Amino acid sequence: MQYDAVTQGQLEERRGTDARVLLWIEAKNRETGLPEVIGFWSGDDHQDFLIDGEIRTYFGAGQVIDVPPIIVEPGFQVRNYRVKLPPFTEEVKTLMQTYEPRLARVEIHSCPLDIDSGAPLGTPVRCFKGFLNQAPEERKQGDASYTELVMVTNARMLTFGLPLKRSSAELKRRNPDDRGREYIDITGQWTVPWGM
Repeated sequence: MQYDAVTQGQLEERRGTDARVLLWIEAKNRETGLPEVIGFWSGDDHQDFLIDGEIRTYFGAGQVIDVPPIIVEPGFQVRNYRVKLPPFTEEVKTLMQTYEPRLARVEIHSCPLDIDSGAPLGTPVRCFKGFLNQAPEERKQGDASYTELVMVTNARMLTFGLPLKRSSAELKRRNPDDRGREYIDITGQWTVPWGM
C-alpha cells in the first residue's frame, strides 16, 4: 500500500494511528438487471469519500461492521475474507433483497483519520479487491445476529480453467460419444437461484 504525503507524515510522527474500513459492493438489481452500488463504512454517519476520481457515498455502520485484518503481500494466493454487517439496517436489507449479491464485485479501502481531530486524512487506500464467493447469510452469536459476507480475492480468477480445452467439440474429438459439455454454450443464459 502506498499512502499520500499527508498520511505518511502522520505515520512518521509515530503518535499512533486510527483508520476506518470502507466496504464497496457493486451488484445487479434483481428487477432491472442493471449494476447498482452500495457502500458501508465503520464510521457513525453517512459520508462521501473521493475514491479513484469519483465521489462515493458510504452508509455508516459504526463499530458493528467487522472486518478481519487484511494481509497485503505480493503474489497470487487466493484469500477468503468474512465480513460481518448489522442485519437490520435498511441498507443491508437492500443489499440482500433488492440486489443480486451473487459474484458481486467488492472493494475494501482503509481510510486513515487525523489522530487529533478524527477527520478523514488523505485518500483512502484500497487493500482488497475481489467478489462475493457465497450467498450472504444471517448468523447468530449469542443474543446478537449479523449478516456475514464471504469474499474472495481476484486471484481466484486465475484458478479457472480455459474453456477452449473443455468445450463440447474438443471432447467429441477425443470420443464421439462424449456429450458431457453439449449445452455449455447456453448454460450462462439459465436463471438458477443462488444460495438456496
